[in-house]
Amino acid sequence: MKRFVIGIVILLLVIGSIGCTSISNKNNTPDSDSVAVVKDKKIIAFIAPSQEILFFQWIKYGIEQAAQQAGYKVVTYDSHNSASQQAANAQTAITVGVSGVVLTPFSSASCPTVLNLFEENNIPVTFATIGPDPNVENYTSLITAEDYTAGYEAGKYLAQSAKELGGTEIGVLSLPLDRTNAINKKAGFEKACEEEGVKIVQILQSRGLTVGEAVTQAADMLTAHPNIKGIYGMYEQAGIGAVRVLETQGRTGKVAIVSSDGSPESINYVRKGYINGIAVQPAVGQGKVATEQLIKAINGEEVEKEIVLKEPLVTKENIDEPYIQQILQLAYPPSAGSY
Repeated sequence: MKRFVIGIVILLLVIGSIGCTSISNKNNTPDSDSVAVVKDKKIIAFIAPSQEILFFQWIKYGIEQAAQQAGYKVVTYDSHNSASQQAANAQTAITVGVSGVVLTPFSSASCPTVLNLFEENNIPVTFATIGPDPNVENYTSLITAEDYTAGYEAGKYLAQSAKELGGTEIGVLSLPLDRTNAINKKAGFEKACEEEGVKIVQILQSRGLTVGEAVTQAADMLTAHPNIKGIYGMYEQAGIGAVRVLETQGRTGKVAIVSSDGSPESINYVRKGYINGIAVQPAVGQGKVATEQLIKAINGEEVEKEIVLKEPLVTKENIDEPYIQQILQLAYPPSAGSY
C-alpha cells in the first residue's frame, strides 16, 4: 500500500511538472519561469510582433528599464507576425494574471480582438510604436513617434538629394501598410515628394523586415527602374539592404538613401556617407514611456492618452550634435554599439 501511495504521488508530481512545461511552451516565454509568474502578480507582459527584429528587442529593453524601477517583472510573448498567435498570447497573459500589457501589434487591424479580451478582464494596455486603427479607443495609452513629420522630412531630404544626383525618380521599401505608423510615414513622404516634383515609381512592402528581403526588393526595384536616384527605407533593415545592393552594383553614392529607426550599423553608414539620412525612432524611449504610463494606470493614476516622441532626421552633418546624440541613446541600448 505504501509503495502504491508513493507511486501515485510521484505520478502526480510528474504530471504537474509536464503541465508547467507545456504552459511555458504555450506561453512562448523562454525567458520567464512559469511557476514564478503564477506566484508573483507584479508582472507586465510585452506582446511583440517578432522578437527576431532588433527594433522590438530594443523596445523590450526600454520596457524592462521602466518595469525594474517600479518593481515589476516582464514576460515577453512573440506573435511571430501572426494575428492568431497574438490573440493566443493575449489569452495566455490573462491566464497567467499579468497586471498590465505593453502591446506592439502585428497589425493595426488586429488590435480589437486582443483589446476586447483585456478590457473584459480589466487589464490596462498601452501601445508602443504601432497603434490601433483611429476608431479604436479601448486602451490606456499610445506611445508613438512623429511618423507623418518623419516621413515628410525624409521625403524632402531624399527628393532634394535625388535631384542633386540628376534624377526625379524615387523608390520606397515600405513597412507593411496595415500599420498606422507606416500609413502616416507614407502620407508624409508622398506629400513631400509631390511638393518637390519627384515621382515615386514603386513601393514594395515588407513582411519579414529582414535585410535579406530588403536586398532582394532593392535589387528588383533598381532593375525595373534603372533611373531611380533615391531609395526611402521605411524601416532599419531596408536602408541596410539598399546599401548592400548599391555596393554590389558599384553604385554607392550614385543613388541617395534615406532610412529609418537607427542601429549601430546604419549609424556607421551615415558617418561613412553610404546612407544620406535616417529618421531615428526612439525604440527604447517608446518602450520606457509606454511602461511608465502603464504602471500609472495600474496604480490608478491619471495617464496621457497619446504621447508622441521626436523622430528627427539624422545626417552626417548633425549626427554629433548633443540633441541628436540624446535621441540616439533612446533608439538602442549602449550594449548594442556606438552612437
